[in-house]
Amino acid sequence: MIADAGTIERLWPRVAALARRSRYAVAALDQVALSLFGFALNLCLVRILSATDFGIVSLWLAVSQLAIGVQNALVNGPLSVYPPAARDPQAARRLEASLALVNLLTIAAATLAVAAANLASNADWARHDPPTALAIPLFIGFVLAREYYRSIAYSRHDMAMLLWTDLPYLAATGLCLAAIMLWPVRSMALAAVFGAMSLGSAAGQLCLRWRRSRAIPLRFRRGALAPYRGIAGEVSWSLVGVVANHVETRSYTYITTTMVSLAALAGLNIVGVLFRPTEVLIGAWARAALPQLSGFLARGETGAFDRLLGRALVLTAAGSIAWYGALLAGWGPVEHYVLAGKYPEAGALLLPWAAASGFSLLRYVAGMGLIAARQFKFLAYAQIGCGTIAAAATVGMILWQGYTGAMWGIAIGNGACLVLSLIRLRTVRRPGFLASRPQWDAGAAPPRGNM
Repeated sequence: MIADAGTIERLWPRVAALARRSRYAVAALDQVALSLFGFALNLCLVRILSATDFGIVSLWLAVSQLAIGVQNALVNGPLSVYPPAARDPQAARRLEASLALVNLLTIAAATLAVAAANLASNADWARHDPPTALAIPLFIGFVLAREYYRSIAYSRHDMAMLLWTDLPYLAATGLCLAAIMLWPVRSMALAAVFGAMSLGSAAGQLCLRWRRSRAIPLRFRRGALAPYRGIAGEVSWSLVGVVANHVETRSYTYITTTMVSLAALAGLNIVGVLFRPTEVLIGAWARAALPQLSGFLARGETGAFDRLLGRALVLTAAGSIAWYGALLAGWGPVEHYVLAGKYPEAGALLLPWAAASGFSLLRYVAGMGLIAARQFKFLAYAQIGCGTIAAAATVGMILWQGYTGAMWGIAIGNGACLVLSLIRLRTVRRPGFLASRPQWDAGAAPPRGNM
């Protein structure tokens, strides 16, 4: 169910007003906290788990990212694009209620699919002991529920709700990880790690339910999904794009696991963790900026659209280069203290990871402009092509250079998608294109046009 916006404002009006006026700052600080916590989480996992077990956690985290991507396409993305552009507030509320039902079905399907895949497989990454077999699908379900509430907060510019979702997650997961570090049980380490992340996600949702008294109930009655059918055509292209994007950016996970080993995947991902702060900061900008970009295009304010997107692209490029330079300058201490000397080939992964991360972030920022313009079909086609390029290049680079060359394949795919996105952006922001774009109104017939 969707918690009613405004309840927290009545509880703490001054704090809520400050958060609303400074939503970009709050979103950035929230994402900085999540980034630092994610970094600390991986440091803990490096010490708690063997390389193989860390590879298992990395694989299921990649699966969780795919599940979140599907949820973003079906639910979270539409929450940030369609209600802010709706002309009728009541119609927007009906669409939110319909999205709540779609979200519940998405979480249930993802949780059951993960549980079935884990139990049916005999591969090294599957775990059949009851605690771990239960903890993995619960982790997926709770992560999706948390992302849904975070998306509501961004869509409504309700930064107080965002903090009530994330701060309890950080506190509860941190306490659980501290307990695991102090009293390690090697035979239960995987189940404990997944359980800690699940409890953290659940803590935020419990706090929201405790502090927010009114909610919109889920409606299972006939016609509850009617508003969603009005956007289903565009959403379906977004879903195709998400799967293709996952192949483009995460194919190395599955290819490395299949062609090399879980330990090699652990080495790739632990270096990737070092680039997480820049990724999370850009994610914070995207969550807060997407409704604004959508509103600019809906009102024909292409100048404001260009300025916001252009500044983001420049700062993203500069930040990516600066972060790589900082890692390169301090690589000795990082390798010794952060990686604990467990991954001797990590230094060879630094440059390819920097290239893959930088192109990925720039492509992501450009993609936000295309999502705001509802270019789901174009993004789907572009990402299908780039995902194919990335997967093929990853296989070729692994055969040529070993697993340390895997990220060059991802960099090639991300670079190709960035070029295509920038070319398309020149088209969508033209007045003629915007004038020909069909207007969406919640509850109306599905939009038609060349999207």
